[in-house]
Amino acid sequence: MTDLHFREWKTPAGFATSAVIPEKLSCGIYELSFTNGELYVGRTINFPARFSTHRRRWDDIEAVRFAEAIPEELDDKERATSQSRVKQKKQLRNKTLLSQPVGPSPLDLIVDPQAQTEWLQHDADSEPPGVDPERVTLAQRRVKSRIKFDQLRDHAEFPALMESVSAYVSQVIVWPQETEGRQWTLTALPSTARHKVNRRLAALSIHNVEVLVFGEMFWEDTSAWETYTFMNTAIMSEVPQEIQDLTELTAGYRSTGTVHRVSTAGLHAIPPLLEIPEVLRAARQLAMGQLRKGSSVLARHHNDSFADEVFAAMDL
Repeated sequence: MTDLHFREWKTPAGFATSAVIPEKLSCGIYELSFTNGELYVGRTINFPARFSTHRRRWDDIEAVRFAEAIPEELDDKERATSQSRVKQKKQLRNKTLLSQPVGPSPLDLIVDPQAQTEWLQHDADSEPPGVDPERVTLAQRRVKSRIKFDQLRDHAEFPALMESVSAYVSQVIVWPQETEGRQWTLTALPSTARHKVNRRLAALSIHNVEVLVFGEMFWEDTSAWETYTFMNTAIMSEVPQEIQDLTELTAGYRSTGTVHRVSTAGLHAIPPLLEIPEVLRAARQLAMGQLRKGSSVLARHHNDSFADEVFAAMDL
């Protein structure tokens, strides 16, 4: 059985779990420290969700420690950690789950035994634990974003837009499935930079910078809407000849400084642009720099339905 290596974070009140624990941790043993000196030892396969549950139950958690472990070792390691703390004369807040089969249960990895005990002890005169507010907020965001995405799907050039977004996500963003909705966000029919003759159809942002934008402009001389695309990249040492007329320097982003912007007509240009080595390299450089800055301030606007469609459309 491997040794546990704990990492510790302070847990100031008023900060979201994602702000307290920035890393995407999952399976392991954790230990809560309370202001009165008590400890709580537990095991989980979804540490952020479990920690959020504890924070809603207790408002006196001052620190949390976590050590990764494989599922097969969780029972033994939790028992060993608890016994170690008892030998150290630490007071544990853990409760025993009464009137249920003795021994570990698969449910314990999903629902904390403490929460199971409190659920059984709940009566009509006390407040039930309730549903995680973050889950409710997520559902509300998905419902709202689905409406906008359905409207976007009705656009005549939607297939070309999907092909371009899918190409960018799969070729430019490292491990997009791990950073989606946190470091990078996708929006449908965003309200930013909206004008009566210029409206955006979709935008992909990393951290707080738009790296890929699709829109359409109304031209009075033709009385028609015409689509366009622009992609921001890091500065290319030498702009390839075939896109020199499409590329300009843009200094509108404080967090990145000056970037190269490649602008084209239509919504289909991203796949061929990314076939140009210099462009792909510069796009990845800007994307990586933004990803490394952490969670996006635009995460609450992420369109889950749009992102699902993009991943489903990838031809890997």
